Amino acid sequence: MIHKGSVQTVLGPVAPDALGLTLPHEHVLVDMTLGACSSEALIDQTESGKKAASVPEAGWEPGEDGPGTAATWRAKWNQPICLENRGDVARNWFYYGDYKISDIEDVIYEANLFKLHGGGCLVDQTSIGLGRDPKGLQQVSRATGVHIVMATSYYTQEYHPEHVAGLDIEALEQRILRDLDRGVAGGVQAGIIGEVGLGTNIHPDEEKVLRASARAQRASGAPLSVHPGFGPDAIWAAVRILEDEQADLSRVVMCHCDHRLASRPAPNSFDPEPFLELATTGMYLEFDCFGWEESYRQRSNVDAPNDAIRLNEIMALVEAGYDSKVLISHDIALQHWQRKYGGHGWQHIPESVTALMRYKGFDEGLIQRIIVDNPREVLTIV
Repeated sequence: MIHKGSVQTVLGPVAPDALGLTLPHEHVLVDMTLGACSSEALIDQTESGKKAASVPEAGWEPGEDGPGTAATWRAKWNQPICLENRGDVARNWFYYGDYKISDIEDVIYEANLFKLHGGGCLVDQTSIGLGRDPKGLQQVSRATGVHIVMATSYYTQEYHPEHVAGLDIEALEQRILRDLDRGVAGGVQAGIIGEVGLGTNIHPDEEKVLRASARAQRASGAPLSVHPGFGPDAIWAAVRILEDEQADLSRVVMCHCDHRLASRPAPNSFDPEPFLELATTGMYLEFDCFGWEESYRQRSNVDAPNDAIRLNEIMALVEAGYDSKVLISHDIALQHWQRKYGGHGWQHIPESVTALMRYKGFDEGLIQRIIVDNPREVLTIV
């Protein structure tokens, strides 16, 4: 059954006040390799893969026969993540080993560091098709005492299981409701619908999934999170579909606002106006890429924000009265962002970002609102 008034974790419903500091968009266990056995097999299969790999800096030769990637880069991309290649991994992102977070002991280590720095809850936004692992999430939660919320629904079309194409909206809605109501893998229940994956140009099957997710949200009272395509046009296309389905926008989280909403060329990339406009919908704006300080891999003339710029954008929303609609997280889905592999890890927000917030004038009540109260409110099933 769906437990109204509670937060549904992988170990059962808990009182909302039990969560504490919550990261609402992470990937506790994830596999984005699509079953491919090498990095070059992945290059043409995903939007992010094409953006990461199809650049001259990675030895790409457009129009050539074959994979189109220089021999040295193909060799590098299949290496495991280590100190020697950490710089190349961060610049190009397409190392095969980077696209999996699947070692339980590694994840327990990361979750314990999060807990040591005051963390209480992780929301695993690994939707169906990304290697969602209900039993693995339970193992991590039991081993660490960190609450974990599991997601349901589907990611972008290239990650859809084969059955999605053949199901209509109503059938997909029932699959999502099953995960919320009865659970999977012996009764592990989802506590959030998402992240619903959309490409920059929304595929018909992605639209179908989004409509089914919106209907499941209305029927269940669970929150809904949306992974949009790049740019405001893609985000507003998703909003229009949600409005058409009469989704409760006050219970919708628009993910990746910090690096997908801005579209103006530098030096005007950090104009707060697009964020303020989106906030008028009543949805949550999620700034979930904290720790990304990697403008050196920028592939367009729209500047990539760092943590200081993210906080400036958030303060603009706060000053306009939207402090209750801001969420922050890391979206750690690649191995090189884990602490063990030289990254910032889940401890980054409680350890470093909160300190930066204080330096920039965020008072303690506002910090509490953003990292504790807001995620608690959106995760509570109504």
